[in-house]
Amino acid sequence: MRKIAANYILLPGFELVRNGYVILENGEVVDVVDTGGEIKEIPCLEFYGGLIVADQVREELTWMPGDDLCGRIRRLYQDNVMNKNGLALVQGADFARMLWTPEARIIHLR
Repeated sequence: MRKIAANYILLPGFELVRNGYVILENGEVVDVVDTGGEIKEIPCLEFYGGLIVADQVREELTWMPGDDLCGRIRRLYQDNVMNKNGLALVQGADFARMLWTPEARIIHLR
């Protein structure tokens, strides 16, 4: 079992979570834990700064500065059958307003 925490998590079938973590078993998401906004020290918990999303966000969306992160991601999740495997991390976006910025990028999480 692997646990990955981030500032924000937005995965198919789950609400947006702030300072939570994802539980993976055999590389598949089995749960998203909402900590109430406060991450506590948990053995073997990996932390990444940014927004954890399904890896298909990295593969299927093209971004422009000012794009609404949550709105575009949720539409992708609604419009597509999502693969449960693979996570990506959005970094450098304006997370206060949840907007894509010119400095933002999405990387695959291994």
